[in-house]
Amino acid sequence: MSWSYRPALDGLRTIAVYLVLLFHTGLPVAGGGFVGVDLFFVLSGFLVSNVILSEIDRTGTLRIGKFYSRRVRRLLPAAAAVVVATCAVFVLISSVTRRLPLIGDAQAALLYVANWRFLAQSSDYFATDVEESPFLHFWSLAIEEQFYFVFPILLLLLTKATRRWGWALLAALGALFALSLGSQLYWAQVDTNHAYYGTDARLYQLLAGVLLTVALRTWHVQVRRRTAELLAVGGLVLLLVLGSGLPPLSPSWRGIGAMVASVLLIAGLSLRDDGVLARGLARPVPVFLGRISYGTYLWHWPVILVLEEVLVVSPKIVAVLAVGVATGLAAASYEVLEMPIRKNGFLDRFQWNTAVTGVAVSALVAVTLVPWALQLDRKPALAALDSASGVAGVATGKPARLPADVDWAKVEDDIGDEGSCSAADVARCTVVDGSGPHVLLVGDSQAQMLVPMFESIAEKHDLRLSLNVQAGCPWQEGLANKKSSEKEAQKCEDGRVGWYDEVLPELDPDVVVLVSRPRDEPQWARTIVRRDGREQPLEQMTAETSRETLAKVEKVADDTVLVERMIMPETFDPDECLTSASEPSACAVPVPLGTSPTDAFYIAAAAEDPALHTVDLNPAFCPGAPVCQPVVGGEIVWRDDHHVTAQYAVSRRDQVWKLLEKTGVFGAAG
Repeated sequence: MSWSYRPALDGLRTIAVYLVLLFHTGLPVAGGGFVGVDLFFVLSGFLVSNVILSEIDRTGTLRIGKFYSRRVRRLLPAAAAVVVATCAVFVLISSVTRRLPLIGDAQAALLYVANWRFLAQSSDYFATDVEESPFLHFWSLAIEEQFYFVFPILLLLLTKATRRWGWALLAALGALFALSLGSQLYWAQVDTNHAYYGTDARLYQLLAGVLLTVALRTWHVQVRRRTAELLAVGGLVLLLVLGSGLPPLSPSWRGIGAMVASVLLIAGLSLRDDGVLARGLARPVPVFLGRISYGTYLWHWPVILVLEEVLVVSPKIVAVLAVGVATGLAAASYEVLEMPIRKNGFLDRFQWNTAVTGVAVSALVAVTLVPWALQLDRKPALAALDSASGVAGVATGKPARLPADVDWAKVEDDIGDEGSCSAADVARCTVVDGSGPHVLLVGDSQAQMLVPMFESIAEKHDLRLSLNVQAGCPWQEGLANKKSSEKEAQKCEDGRVGWYDEVLPELDPDVVVLVSRPRDEPQWARTIVRRDGREQPLEQMTAETSRETLAKVEKVADDTVLVERMIMPETFDPDECLTSASEPSACAVPVPLGTSPTDAFYIAAAAEDPALHTVDLNPAFCPGAPVCQPVVGGEIVWRDDHHVTAQYAVSRRDQVWKLLEKTGVFGAAG
């Protein structure tokens, strides 16, 4: 098959980009629309390998500098423009605390490593939800750029090495395809986030397009129009069915199916361009929309996020508006920015220089303009104060004042410390080696926030302090948190299952302090599960696993202290509120009425067992009760909706120590 431009393939891009766009608006009809990205991958592999092989056939080699220059001029200007524009818009509509995590996202997008950035964040308990990032969609562009960087050189070397044996090129590429597909299947079982974002697990789709190119060039297949039409229509139908979300498939198998559908579709359109589907996709409108599809893809996700920020409308309305706005911006970008740079004859004289300069400019924007813009400490034009706690009219006493020049990045990073150990290295659990009573702190991220405070208390009062603290991991051995990533879940299992039997006796603490975020509200019913798989109501499940774990703790420790629910904002981000509101008091939290199910269990259990004690730390952390202020003594109280800042906790160590002393456990242990 000799390569020539096929307008139907531009029309195919239109299908791909709008599948993705409709999926991101949340339309049920496009529940699997992310297969549009899979189609893009296969199509990109097919087209770029045709371009490379055509030049090698024509000249006997490939001018690498020219290839990189074309890629940079084609992709980088539009991407940089979208990143800069998105930063500017988010400065207007969001608070500085919401923007700070976006700095790394924008930088990764400009440097085409966004997929690895989001993969790392998916396993970070304290990372902002990646789906809230306006740069999330750059993950797929990063994979393509990484492919474009390595593949031309690889293909050039393979063609030279296999020039006499055409089948050898297919065999070498097939082996790479098999390795990547194997990586996809492996990670789908081990870490679904890696299967989705990892370059190694996604290359098989790009290589599927490459294999199709090589196969069509190697075997001069002649097919009837009807056969080609059946291939194309069959591939399109399969792709649309997968894109509908109706088949109950995992993302991994849906992606593999989309790869097969894309190969069939592209093959049918390439073998014959006179079929009904090919002629339809080659019409002026789908061809034009396909040509600007790169810009549409770049713009669609930040446009959707902005629309959802400023409007409260159905997904259908968001979809209509997003299609219009993203397509319009893409068309303008195509005519004003992309095409002038791509067609500039002057730049044709400079190949490597153009590529290097483009990358350098992108890097410069990433390290200068992006952090400067996103760190601007200004109130958003659209201050979403309706998310605040709504305590207007409640007597709050003397209103707190927000300290000048708060380092919000430091607040975001103020997450305390984790700590644990295994039976083979028990000493690693101990972080303060005092001569007094041995205190063991066990819990999840709420305990993590208190670790520096407990370390300060231990040093001041000559205590020995050990830790088994892991974010997202309840202290109950029998409970698992399905909200955790695969890595977090495995880490939690390693740190809880068997730990109370094997490691706790070796530590032999005098006092065990148990701290966890109470997960007793109805929304946790499907997230918190028993490790043994038994289905129970949430309260029963929590009570039983708590008793089981407490029994193991009491075999070793003299006393156990259960920390009651700490007052948190819960329903809003306090730091976003502080950077948006006119007064900090608008972000205050009223002391809740009544006793939570978890606290009721703690109190009842302590009443029955003299070795069990409860402690309410809220008098220390909320000195202004019945309203808890977000700023106390010049310190920011909460890092987010369910964590205090570690620095604030340290500032309250003396008050916390007095509350712990009242339990009587330290006198008994000493």
